[in-house]
Amino acid sequence: MVNGMEKRNDEIDVRKLVRVVLEHWYWFAIGVAVCALLGITYYVHTTPKWTTDMSIMLRQKDGLDGAQIESLTMLGLTGNQAAEDEVVALSSRGLIYQAVDALNLWEDNAKKGMLRWEGEFRNPALTIEYVSLTKKSQLRPFVVKVKPTKKGYVIKTKRGHFLFSRTKVAALGEPVKTAVGTLIIHANRPLSTDTTYRVVHMPKELVVASYSKNINIAQHKKESNVIKLSTVSTMPDRDKALLHQIVEQYNLNAVVDKNMIATNTAAFIEERLAVITAELSDAENAVSNYKEQNNIADLNTQAQLFLQASNAEQRALVEIETQLSLVDYIDEFLKDETKRNSLIPANIGVTDASLSSGMSEYNAMQLQRMRILRTATEDNPVIEQMNAQMATIRQNIIATIQSVRESLKIRQRSLMAQDSKFNRQIQDAPEQQREYVRVVRDQQIKESLYIYLYKKREENALMLAATTMPAKILDMPQRDVLSAKPKLKMLLFVCLFLGLLFPGLALYVYVLFNDRIDDVKEFERAVHAPLLGQLVENSRNVHIAIHEGESTVSAELFRLLRTNLRFVLPKEAKNPVILVTSSINGDGKSYVASNTALSLAMLGKKVALVGLDIRKPMLADYFGLKQRGHVTDYLAEPEVTLDELIIPSGEHKNLDILPCGTIPPNPSELLQTERLEELFAELKKRYDYVIVDTAPVALVSDTYLLDRIADMTIFVCRYKYTPSEMVEYINQMIEQKRMHNVAVVLNGVKGLRAGYGYGAQKA
Repeated sequence: MVNGMEKRNDEIDVRKLVRVVLEHWYWFAIGVAVCALLGITYYVHTTPKWTTDMSIMLRQKDGLDGAQIESLTMLGLTGNQAAEDEVVALSSRGLIYQAVDALNLWEDNAKKGMLRWEGEFRNPALTIEYVSLTKKSQLRPFVVKVKPTKKGYVIKTKRGHFLFSRTKVAALGEPVKTAVGTLIIHANRPLSTDTTYRVVHMPKELVVASYSKNINIAQHKKESNVIKLSTVSTMPDRDKALLHQIVEQYNLNAVVDKNMIATNTAAFIEERLAVITAELSDAENAVSNYKEQNNIADLNTQAQLFLQASNAEQRALVEIETQLSLVDYIDEFLKDETKRNSLIPANIGVTDASLSSGMSEYNAMQLQRMRILRTATEDNPVIEQMNAQMATIRQNIIATIQSVRESLKIRQRSLMAQDSKFNRQIQDAPEQQREYVRVVRDQQIKESLYIYLYKKREENALMLAATTMPAKILDMPQRDVLSAKPKLKMLLFVCLFLGLLFPGLALYVYVLFNDRIDDVKEFERAVHAPLLGQLVENSRNVHIAIHEGESTVSAELFRLLRTNLRFVLPKEAKNPVILVTSSINGDGKSYVASNTALSLAMLGKKVALVGLDIRKPMLADYFGLKQRGHVTDYLAEPEVTLDELIIPSGEHKNLDILPCGTIPPNPSELLQTERLEELFAELKKRYDYVIVDTAPVALVSDTYLLDRIADMTIFVCRYKYTPSEMVEYINQMIEQKRMHNVAVVLNGVKGLRAGYGYGAQKA
């Protein structure tokens, strides 16, 4: 049976669960009502938040040429990884700082009417000039509130939970000393007395950190170049401007990065043009001076033919010398330690493919390094790795330059060999003509190089002017009209859920830790003894619950108990002795014993109610008896007679009381005397029923000593008072035969109603 009890305890008793919930339905009603009230209050006082988002697409094709894409691929940066890097760049604090600074969002302005705070973005009501702030106020956020009144303005400042001040001034615009420092508050428009105005001031690094935390930037899809930006706040107009400004600042920064190569190239070309211009001027002066000194008005026919015949070779030589000059310029640039972290001038006309590829790869990595350095330091492992890779590429470029130079010189020598035959013909010409040809050729070389560099400068200028923004806006910043939070329906649903959840949890904890008997049917199934009856809670708090002719619920239930008692009494028991006990104090055993005895007396039976709870006697007090007729005196003193013990109850003529009396020093020994058996033998001769009020069995062993003189035992348990473990205690007591003919009564059941029209009567 014990195993059966454990099995039932381990299983979920749905019926019991429903019963407990129905008994405590008002918990759930109160919980739902309170949560709904709190939810509506929160909704009314909370400024709604909106989601604002936009999307952009990276112009990767326009932003990187083929060589740069190839270089990024060699570095392990695929197109998708490059987009992930741009997400990091868009999320960088430096970029957020630029956007916030451009919009001047360093302070949070708001106004409050009756219920909600409303943010102000374009035209804030207040502007605060911070004359001097305390040291802590310079490092921590603080709030300034201004409340216009009919007689002036109330200025409140607060920093943290403890530092605050309240100042009243007649007008704004004058220095005001507050807890955070000296302020000058300016009103940008007339202020309403029905409104409170607020300014939240934070250090710039905290403002940037706050915006960075609230802005979400991510790729639309894993392999996509589309990037979505979104944020949630109570000011969608401000969010629109901020997101747009972030993209604008990103484009400007990206254009600057992208044009750094062209800018460096322009500076490089300008530097070389200055040198070539001077050299060309010298060559032209040399030609002019030669013609002037030798009175040459025009070339003679032979010299003209020589120059025309060697024109193709001269153009090829000029091109080679131009390439050699460009290669020498780049070589000097790379060997200059002051320009180690600068971009190599590109787009200057280097025709060698391997050299152009190496410079493009180097510049792509240099741009990547500059971008990472915006949010990292020089000792970052990634930067150190890139420095090592760039040093290797730099050495490879220098080696390539040497190879290109050698190749150009070989071609130069070949062309010069072909040109030698014309030079031999020129040698045959007069000295004056020969010298003239040399001077003109030198001038032509300088002029060709000048024209070439000038052309490259124009091409570079056009590239700077035609720069495309790297981020194309697909969707302009827009407030999501369906994203307002809190949503009233959802809030009410959550309140309903919480209103049911919290009482449910409280009820679960209550049931979990409640080890009292609280289920009548479960109690009846679990106990191994007949249930004589259930008694309602003694709401009138009187000891006598049954009176002659009275029809209360309690009276009817005691009559029902009396009827059941006659069925469970052993047939051989004549003038039975019935013990009434319980497990612990407070179960109501004396209440049950007294009213059961009284109900039997109303049948015309002679009944004796004996008080043998000798450690805590209460019968005399319950019946208002004087202190006489003590059972303990009878048991201890042989000269005391039975007639001296018996006292009329005063409640009914057929009921007599034998109160316990003085508490003896040896209760157990006193109950084991032969005089006790003599007492009950005599009582059985005089009375039809002997009801004995005994001590609780779980506390002392006195009741077990009385089992020898009893015909049956009524064990009283109290609803929601007696521990559930006492049921098992009763079962063990019965199995061990420590008491015989045991029946149980469940006392104090709430909500129980007797039938036959008595439900409306008071208990």
